[in-house]
Amino acid sequence: MTAPDQYGQGVQIWQMTDPPSIPGAAQALADGIIPHTVMWFDSASERGATLTAPVEGMATWLKDVNRLELYNGSAWITPEPSLVSGTTGLSAASGFSVIDFFGHRQGRVTSIDFYLTRTGGDITLSNGNLVDLVVATVPSSWRPTHATISGCWDSGIRHGGFVIGVDGIVTLRTSSGTISTGTNLRFQLTFIRTTF
Repeated sequence: MTAPDQYGQGVQIWQMTDPPSIPGAAQALADGIIPHTVMWFDSASERGATLTAPVEGMATWLKDVNRLELYNGSAWITPEPSLVSGTTGLSAASGFSVIDFFGHRQGRVTSIDFYLTRTGGDITLSNGNLVDLVVATVPSSWRPTHATISGCWDSGIRHGGFVIGVDGIVTLRTSSGTISTGTNLRFQLTFIRTTF
């Protein structure tokens, strides 16, 4: 009589007291192992035709959409990636200091929030325009991976736009008025990275 495996995974191990049967032993092993592996299918419809009674915990890879899916007992779902967060690594440019930095990422979606204080002199507009001004560099794990991204900042009194490049450099591009010494600037940006 076959016996369960020592890991409690439902794999039946052929015993020396069982009637000799290489096909039987191989089938018992396959029946126990295959449902616990990632099974490959060309499409969800092929999977549905093959796995007519899926069991909770089964995992499949769908080749047509390049997607891993898990069976949760009632439906096939895409597993949710872990949430990653960080609060360190933002470096302020000359004339600014860091108050706070928060980064959150789940899968490819990244959100960063950071606060800076203007410690240098007042930043004034020239003919209504703000000269591009580097204010900080974002840590590498929180940078865009494919292009420069635009965002908005505000101070409660002033507001404007900024850009962040794949190099992590944050540059103020616009302001609604003078940014005085001691002003706190709040930055928030959410974007999709092309790589993890």
